[in-house]
Amino acid sequence: MAFSLTQYGDMSWTVSSVLGTKHLFTRRLGGVGDYPYSTDPDPAMDPVRERVREIWLRLRERGGFPEEGFCFTRQVHGTVIRAVGAGDRLMPPIRVRPEDCDGLITAEKDVPLCVFTADCVPVLFSEPEAGIVCAVHSGWRGTAADMMGSAVSAIGKMGGHPENIRAAIGPAISRCCFETGPEVKEAVEALLGADAEGLCPPEDGVPGKYMVDLKETNRRRLLQLGVKEEHIDVSPDCTMCLSDVYWSHRATGGQRGTMASIIML
Repeated sequence: MAFSLTQYGDMSWTVSSVLGTKHLFTRRLGGVGDYPYSTDPDPAMDPVRERVREIWLRLRERGGFPEEGFCFTRQVHGTVIRAVGAGDRLMPPIRVRPEDCDGLITAEKDVPLCVFTADCVPVLFSEPEAGIVCAVHSGWRGTAADMMGSAVSAIGKMGGHPENIRAAIGPAISRCCFETGPEVKEAVEALLGADAEGLCPPEDGVPGKYMVDLKETNRRRLLQLGVKEEHIDVSPDCTMCLSDVYWSHRATGGQRGTMASIIML
């Protein structure tokens, strides 16, 4: 298992060897505020929308995705996963707000599922025996609310089995940079029980602060759910440490763009 980097002109992304189907975790997509959808009717936004369109046309072409586009979410730090199909594909810029959810799932071919992150954890899933793919966004609130459990359950409801699931945990803020209060530590411990050991050490010299490993939290939860260790891949990249190539919400104080994590049968 390993992540590898593809550089294609002004775009770059990483892929995992574990998933076995088309996917990618982009690095920075465009500049500050270049988001794929906007309900703002102001004509002054037209140059931004045109720039966004060009970014996504290039990504579609270079990534080998269908002309009809991608399936999107409006992420709300929850655990809802929505089933989508070919009729849900759109090309940015999108003028209507996508449905609120933090994950997408499909058993249809040529339906790219897309989630966005800028420090939170993206996880892409494939279940090759059942022909299912899933993409989720899992920040600390979603992780604590058991987004991994929601994903494995959603795959199961479509005919998949945990022992067949492949999961790639993409670039996200790592323990080296994720300083939190006790509420995050307590949430991780409530989720994992004894398996949370070592995930939330106290920050040296800073009382009441902890350094939390969200990527490893999600990996251990997948193991608890029956996903095989050899079927889980974890990106080593920390978005805050590498904020020159990834967007990091913390590093920029919220003045950022986004990264896309996409998977397709």
